[in-house]
Amino acid sequence: MLKIALINPPQSTRYPQPPLGLSMVAAVLEKARYPVTVLDANALGITLEAIPANVAGADIVGVTAMTPTIGAAMDIVRKLEVLQPRPVIIMGGAHASLLPEETMAAAPGVDIVVRGEAEETIIELLNALGNELPRQNVHGISYRREGKVVHTPDRTSCVNMDRLPYPAYDLLPWQRYRPHPPHGKKRPFAAIVTSRGCPYHCAYCSKPVFGNQFRAQSPARVTDEIAYLKDRFGVNEIAFYDDSFTLDRKRVLEITEKIVRTGLKISWTCETRVNLVDKELLRNMKRAGCYAIAYGIESASPEIIRALQKDITPEQAEKAVRESHEAGLQVTGYFMIGSPGETPESIRQTIDFARKLKVDFAQFSVTTPFPGTELYEIYARDKKETIPWESFVYAGTDNPTTPVFESDNLSRADLAAWTRRAYRRFYLRPGYVLRRLRRSVSPNEARMNVKGFRMLLQSIKK
Repeated sequence: MLKIALINPPQSTRYPQPPLGLSMVAAVLEKARYPVTVLDANALGITLEAIPANVAGADIVGVTAMTPTIGAAMDIVRKLEVLQPRPVIIMGGAHASLLPEETMAAAPGVDIVVRGEAEETIIELLNALGNELPRQNVHGISYRREGKVVHTPDRTSCVNMDRLPYPAYDLLPWQRYRPHPPHGKKRPFAAIVTSRGCPYHCAYCSKPVFGNQFRAQSPARVTDEIAYLKDRFGVNEIAFYDDSFTLDRKRVLEITEKIVRTGLKISWTCETRVNLVDKELLRNMKRAGCYAIAYGIESASPEIIRALQKDITPEQAEKAVRESHEAGLQVTGYFMIGSPGETPESIRQTIDFARKLKVDFAQFSVTTPFPGTELYEIYARDKKETIPWESFVYAGTDNPTTPVFESDNLSRADLAAWTRRAYRRFYLRPGYVLRRLRRSVSPNEARMNVKGFRMLLQSIKK
């Protein structure tokens, strides 16, 4: 039986999150009785030089990568391809799914790219490799043949999410995962994804893995997984990492009702859109243990919202934040600076809007046009410079980075300066500070505020 090792590359973060894609692939492999290990080099702090020794003896090594981590992933591949005996090296994840040809050209050591959802593909691929069957019969892969990259047809079927096993948390260093402030009310912490696919068409989002078709686990499957995480690992807080958790309103109401009815004690958070909530839904979420919700608000400018194809309005944002507060939920607002059509005046409007909304926490990030998005085509169309893939980093409060692109109205230095100014104007207000101090009624809340303040200092320093 082939031995498989899966690797999550290291990256620069103080708040490592569980690699849910890898842990799901590992669970599928375990179910098929393959010997599998997961090396989360990010959470464990393992250096690139030490990775080969940690996967020695594996017949197959899988490496995952998003665009910000593709550089580290390729460094891993270069170190693995000199191992003796040499393993078959497979790469998956959003970046390789989106750019398989370019990825394999830049990393000659990659033997196969698994595109899109991997659960069905990886089982078929391993069967072909283990029995020396033709690779061209496996849909959803790219591989080398006679010096050329061959792409098999895309896999058209979607994975039935209720049939998936629980992610292999037992193969992860789960004690090392840390919720990103302002989350972190309770520990231990875990993250789960209960749906895939998004029908919206935001210009800054690409969907190379899960696509546009929304699919979700049943309420019973969701609550069963929460109960499993509590019983098996003592988890007290869950972060739902669905793109838009409340997209199916009826499903979320059933999840909340089942949590309450079964007496499942769990604190949790989620992210969604401002046009996908209402008073009843928010009250039920709060009753079931939700304490915080995050919204992608992006900008106060209707023109910029239209350019981003976000399909929301400032009025919807105001209503969602107000009703969330009325339900007793903390609110995080995500805002973008440097979108198409952005000017200093529209940035001021967005900062003022964040203050007016009275969101509990605001995250201001420079708009990053990731490869495969409509924004990338807009920004890169007339650019003559070549931007390294690893420079496409989603800049949050704990990761202040140099903006990738600039516009005629705003230079890179301008965008960085405006981001620092946004944080100062939002957070360094006496009224805001007093509100946070009044909310620090528990040790956990106080610790979270201290962590948040440290992140703020990092984000505003030059």
